[in-house]
Amino acid sequence: MEYATLLKNNVFEDKRGVFAPLSLHYDNSENTQLKKNWLQSNISYNPKPYTLRGLHFQVGDKAQCKLIKVITGEIIDFVMDIRPESPEYMKLSIFRMKPNDELIVPRGYAHGFITKQFNTIVQYLVDNDYSPESEGSIYWKEIKQLTELFKDYEKQIIISEKDFITKNFEK
Repeated sequence: MEYATLLKNNVFEDKRGVFAPLSLHYDNSENTQLKKNWLQSNISYNPKPYTLRGLHFQVGDKAQCKLIKVITGEIIDFVMDIRPESPEYMKLSIFRMKPNDELIVPRGYAHGFITKQFNTIVQYLVDNDYSPESEGSIYWKEIKQLTELFKDYEKQIIISEKDFITKNFEK
């Protein structure tokens, strides 16, 4: 069974700056989740703190595995196992991520994040095509841990109209 996993990547720093490759595979790792044919690379630029994206997922044969990487800024990333057969079904995992941190989000998980700093950039790879018909979402206020986590800055949250609804998800 696959689980969301925070990865630590090699980061090379010198007087020129930082070089941090995205982990497309670990040759000496047993984590087969990274051995994918990544189809798309997405960049999310978020100029303001408390920008919330998610929780998103795709269902059926359009489900996606994601490899998330923070380029600049800081996020609180959250994933929920939505596989009914999983012993971790409906379990929420929360990861505080800074530049160069990476997170693998397997198929069958809803994913989202909230920015904590100005000008936060997040890159993520996906292993399947986007399908509007297969797209799903969970409204963050339906998850008790998130309402508690965000209570101090709830009024500052920036969210899209689309993320105010729950779609293609049954508890």
